[in-house]
Amino acid sequence: MKSRASFSPGLLFLVPGLLAFAGCSILPQAQTDPTRFYVLSTPAAAPAFEPGAKAPAIHLRPVELASYIKSKPLIVRRGDNEIEFREYARWGEPLELGIGRVLREELLARGAAGAVLAAGLRAFNVDYDYELTVHVLTCEGDIDGTVQFRAVWELSTTGVAPKVAARGDYRPTDLKWDVKNESSLVAQLSTAVAGLSGEIAAGLARK
Repeated sequence: MKSRASFSPGLLFLVPGLLAFAGCSILPQAQTDPTRFYVLSTPAAAPAFEPGAKAPAIHLRPVELASYIKSKPLIVRRGDNEIEFREYARWGEPLELGIGRVLREELLARGAAGAVLAAGLRAFNVDYDYELTVHVLTCEGDIDGTVQFRAVWELSTTGVAPKVAARGDYRPTDLKWDVKNESSLVAQLSTAVAGLSGEIAAGLARK
């Protein structure tokens, strides 16, 4: 008489478990998202002044950007006709809003204006002395470590027959950044916007 191989019922439970373990072992490992988000800031040492009795009220119109700057990633220029979008280094707010925010904070901190109100902040009981328009043409880092920033601005009077009171074309040339560290680029661009604020403040002081 031939002997039969014995079969343990426990194997019924063991085999599915082994298959499940084998399946789990080939699942891809979860990866940490490397994306970082940045915002412009005012310099830590920005002086704070009390506005003078005649400090003007400014209506800051929405900041205009060159179309290619409107992207979320930070931009690094690699040549006259080539730019790189740093997909893992992104703006944490629309850049035009960030620039407008820093301009407002800087002009108030310098005592250059008694009020600076933008879209959504405009008060109906405020009589504005000037309207400020700003158009940013470049706002990026260069692969050689320089910082490219250019903004043209204009102050005009308000009323039925507005006139240009002051204008400028701001282009700092002494800003450098660490090409391996996007946070240093954002810090330098913050300095550039603060410098733009200083030029506008000087324009206001001459009025």
